[in-house]
Amino acid sequence: MKKLFYALPIIGLLFFISCDRDESNEIMEESALETEFSLNSVYDFHKDVTVTSEEGSTGIIRIHANNETALINYSSINLSLMEINANETLKQSLVRHNKMDLTQPDVDKETDDQKNVSYEESGNDIAFELIQLTRANPTSKYAINFNHPQTNTSKASWQYYTHYSSVGESQIAEIARHSVWRRVYYGLKYKAYSGSSWATIQNEWKKINNNQSFSHTKNPCYQFRMRVKTKKNSAYSVTFDY
Repeated sequence: MKKLFYALPIIGLLFFISCDRDESNEIMEESALETEFSLNSVYDFHKDVTVTSEEGSTGIIRIHANNETALINYSSINLSLMEINANETLKQSLVRHNKMDLTQPDVDKETDDQKNVSYEESGNDIAFELIQLTRANPTSKYAINFNHPQTNTSKASWQYYTHYSSVGESQIAEIARHSVWRRVYYGLKYKAYSGSSWATIQNEWKKINNNQSFSHTKNPCYQFRMRVKTKKNSAYSVTFDY
């Protein structure tokens, strides 16, 4: 009888722990579905591209667009996964992987002609999210290098891209430019929690000089949304502390 008396509270405790775990899993699944639905509600088409790092890590990048033809030319030629060692910065990793040349000068004639232009300027953008990552080195971080394909639009036209972090996993957003001839500007917003509205971090189109990077940290952070505008086929890297 005494054994039964002591056993009943233990059984009850295990039951409540089990319920808590089930509820936690449900919340995580609902959050993932909510993010998936929000992107699919904005963009009509998507394409998955598998990328591999030099060290053997693999990832899947999902590309979204409202124009299906905008996705055709994207492949692993335009996107690459890059490992950032535990003791490295994004720029140091870019130099090590021969993506950035610090001896290459900036263009003196390049003007900051987008100053005070609103971040919310509209454009038929293409969006990117890393939906899967298999790490060869669990202590390393990862960045995605972008070299967008040429388009049929005029070289004088701006191209717009949106980069989303994985939900609930990132507190750092960083971007670096590594091309002397291709201008790059960015703006950044984030959600502190899943139910939060997008809050502004970088409101204006901020110019990134060649071999320059910008990093932002937010805690708590549910998700980052980085907008990029460039001309020609831009060359830059983005990491959300993967």
